[in-house]
Amino acid sequence: MTFWLTGAAALLAASQPAPADVDWLFAHWGPATPGCTIAVARDGRTVLDRAYGMADLEHDIANTPATRFEAGSVSKQFTAAAILMLAEQGRLSLADDVRRFVPELPDYGARITIDQLLNHTSGLRDWGSVAALAGWPRGEAAYTQADAIAIIARQRSLNYEPGAEYSYTNSGYNLLTLIVERAGGATLAAFTRARLFEPFGMAATEWRDDFRRIVPNRAIAYARSRAGFAQEMPFEDAYGNGGLITTTGDLLIWNEALMGGRLGPFVTAELERLGMLSDGRAITYARGLFVDRHRGLREVSHGGATGGYRAWLGFYPEVRLSVAMLCNAANADRDVARGVADLYLPAGPAEAADEGRFADADGRAGLFVDERTGMPMRLAAEGGTLRAEGAPPLRALDADRLQGAGGIIAFEGRDRFRLLRPDGDGTYRRAAPWTPDAAMLSALAGDYASDEAGAAYRIEIRDGIARLVHAMRPGLRHELRPLYADAFAFDGGIVRLHRDANGRIAAIGLGAPRVRDLRFERR
Repeated sequence: MTFWLTGAAALLAASQPAPADVDWLFAHWGPATPGCTIAVARDGRTVLDRAYGMADLEHDIANTPATRFEAGSVSKQFTAAAILMLAEQGRLSLADDVRRFVPELPDYGARITIDQLLNHTSGLRDWGSVAALAGWPRGEAAYTQADAIAIIARQRSLNYEPGAEYSYTNSGYNLLTLIVERAGGATLAAFTRARLFEPFGMAATEWRDDFRRIVPNRAIAYARSRAGFAQEMPFEDAYGNGGLITTTGDLLIWNEALMGGRLGPFVTAELERLGMLSDGRAITYARGLFVDRHRGLREVSHGGATGGYRAWLGFYPEVRLSVAMLCNAANADRDVARGVADLYLPAGPAEAADEGRFADADGRAGLFVDERTGMPMRLAAEGGTLRAEGAPPLRALDADRLQGAGGIIAFEGRDRFRLLRPDGDGTYRRAAPWTPDAAMLSALAGDYASDEAGAAYRIEIRDGIARLVHAMRPGLRHELRPLYADAFAFDGGIVRLHRDANGRIAAIGLGAPRVRDLRFERR
């Protein structure tokens, strides 16, 4: 029988790693690379505060614990806190229709609430993904907050009915930034400075609401290139979804405020209240925070990625442990932060042993398609189990179920499986590979445009290969690789064909993980 340690007993049982144990996790960051800062606090006292790599490779400036980075989507919890503070004041209700404050949004025939923006169940397409499918990804255009809102407001369709599913989307948090301003009478930057950053002593924290503003002691963000490293800065003014400039020390202050209830009982509780789907199922996303379990303990956390910045912030209230990591390298693995947490956490439960062997791996391999999104998943047989493209082999639970990082794959025969995830399930069906003939490709060629995307493409056919060519950026060309009937894959998404009553191709729909069927009508 296992007895769990909690509270002070678990704290005493926690590890006391040497700094060298942490240094080993960051050993590949040094004087010729960008790097990270990492800080750990236990019971409100900082027990680790270290920096690795360079803040500025051009000027030979090293990262220090005081270096400022962008926190990516770690920022969302601050936007959520501002909304909850306004709700507590009666300036808004979480049940309000978003269009009460953002009438620019079209009427989708279904009500989207402020709470659904907070927990990513609104069904709104992610504006950055729309911009990427339109040929201008974030990082290749300097988007303002007004640009982001305009892209969101142009979308005439949702990914799904509000509340029916969970799908992470930055759009909700850009709208929340606007709602803070309209309901609270001050910009999000001004509101959080006066109500959060200054009262808590977070002197190094501000928002990147003007990317041209000089920010002292800021690390430059980098990504790997053929020549070594190249700058990858988030040159945009859209914020609230991301854009928080801060230090690991300030993030530890914030975590301590959350664990200590300094935001008051209402905001503290509501930040961590799990979102609910319309079928009554709870998801692991709360309001700007993921709430899950790790090594048998409650973990409240969020990761972040913007440009070449990477971040992770989490705390474990049962043992009063807090971990903050900020990096200026796009290839920094945010799981390293949880690895640091593991050094300080008490021993967790042993991983459950495999319950059996998976049956008929060869017969169940192949191409499967998500019924809701049309996105493909290829499974290959390997060593008596299956492997999804780009992922480690799946672990057999029994004859019909496999465990992976994304959830449990539960087969229902050879040709169908359910992907069981904490934030909602999906159904995948086997799809037959497809090779379009010359006549089919010829019928596909032509011009397509989308008001929702604000872009146009031409499909060209040369040497039996279809290519998607941007009308305004002819150098942007995607080879279309046949997937399954009337569907192609390209770098960054899929293209599905829409036919009229006579079978002629009337439109194409572009899709990506956060955007479903962005329609381009045939000219």
